[in-house]
Amino acid sequence: MDSLTQIVLGAACGEVVAGKKMGNRAMLWGAVGGTIPDLDVFASFFTDEIASTSFHRGFMHSFLFASLAPWALAWLAEWFYSKNVHRRRGYKASAMAIWLLFYLLAAVGLNFIPVALGEGLSWYVLVPTLLLGASFAWRLWRDYWQRDLSMVSVGYRTWVLLFFWSIFTHPILDCFTSWGTQVFQPFSDLRVQWCTVSVVDPIATLPFLLCLLIASRFARENRLRTVWNWVGLGWFCGYLMLYTLWHKSTVVHAFKDTLHAKNIAFQRLYTNPTIFNNIVWSGVAEGDTAYYFGQYGFNDAQPSVNKISTIPKNHELLDNIPKDDRALCFLKWFSDGYYNVTPYRGDTLQVNDLRFGLLGDSLRGKNYVFPFLLFKNEAGKWDIKVNNRDPEHMEDNKRSIGELWERVKGVEE
Repeated sequence: MDSLTQIVLGAACGEVVAGKKMGNRAMLWGAVGGTIPDLDVFASFFTDEIASTSFHRGFMHSFLFASLAPWALAWLAEWFYSKNVHRRRGYKASAMAIWLLFYLLAAVGLNFIPVALGEGLSWYVLVPTLLLGASFAWRLWRDYWQRDLSMVSVGYRTWVLLFFWSIFTHPILDCFTSWGTQVFQPFSDLRVQWCTVSVVDPIATLPFLLCLLIASRFARENRLRTVWNWVGLGWFCGYLMLYTLWHKSTVVHAFKDTLHAKNIAFQRLYTNPTIFNNIVWSGVAEGDTAYYFGQYGFNDAQPSVNKISTIPKNHELLDNIPKDDRALCFLKWFSDGYYNVTPYRGDTLQVNDLRFGLLGDSLRGKNYVFPFLLFKNEAGKWDIKVNNRDPEHMEDNKRSIGELWERVKGVEE
């Protein structure tokens, strides 16, 4: 899921393991642990798009990494405090800058949600994030910069457990989304994807975050600190493992009933929620020569899959590419076989990962959410890159997201 959710989950895990021993520092280090697996995105600065995309949610999201990394991180944490690094002005300034940057990115992301949904910048999101940001900066100055920080005296085993749970829960959470998480690396490149929650879901994250913030206000000896932390964890786990799984089951049955009613034969079915919510879901079924796409909304006037779009596979357009070609093998693996092909320009083809669906409830123009361009590079080898949106289609895309938000609210025309 998004970085903010992973930070909150990691912080809550840190609190469970060491909150009574370390107070808010347990949340801080848990948040660090919850962020570490996503550092694999920096691979994009050192390698090509195929390798970096394959590496993301790869080894650093595996059970093996979660089992090995905590031992090294625990040693570093003990060294960090034994050398009083946490009391040095240079470190404090760097740490404050990093945390303020994290907050800025999270605040921008939260304020972007209503913009992406077609409502524009919303004061009821902007004002609270500004006030919270000012409060956060003031607390960093008062309680961190100006205070002489105390030592941390916890055992090595506690550090190991703190980092293990904050890292181990990260890939488990990612398995609930699409994209795929390679939890069995390096032994298998199988990508686990349960597809029950969007990569950004404010209803899952914001109540969890609020409970964590309330818990942080109590002293570490206060029982209410533990209570509020577990209330947040209970909400989050209940949302994931009860609410979203119930929705998933309902959606799967709705799609199967609709496809059978329309006499559409299919081999397999992929469903997942649309962005920012768990109310409107998309589904794509694979037939012999085409895919069948539709959306199901729990707040629709008549909850059903009303529109089914037929998307030709066009896999024959790839016949002139060797079957063992690196780029082609990657696209088939990454999309889990849910892809269609459309001509682009010249020899270049557009390969659309249909797991992520369409912008809108039906196929029109170039409204694929996740399109790749398959082209020959300067060396004459087939290569890929994500096809960025054409400016002339931005208004149509924005309108599609606005229509999605209206449908989430239950005011579909």
